[in-house]
Amino acid sequence: MSNVDDLISFGKNARNILEDATFKAVIESVKSDIHNNWKLTSPHESKERERHYQLLQAVDLLEEKLWAVADNAHILKIKSENIVKNKKGV
Repeated sequence: MSNVDDLISFGKNARNILEDATFKAVIESVKSDIHNNWKLTSPHESKERERHYQLLQAVDLLEEKLWAVADNAHILKIKSENIVKNKKGV
């Protein structure tokens, strides 16, 4: 992505994904499944418990990255609007 409009559009898409009811339900279902599977492991199954922890971290990272893209695009949009206003002398 090379221009500002593309980056802003990319961020809007990320926000739309994050706010989509289906996406939210799927993410929560995945987290719940991982958590339930973790609860079924014994305290001595450290490798399996660690794997579940890492899976939860990966899901959280996915969400964090999407929010970062959405937030950065929002900031970029505000800055570009301010630049346009300043050029017009508003």
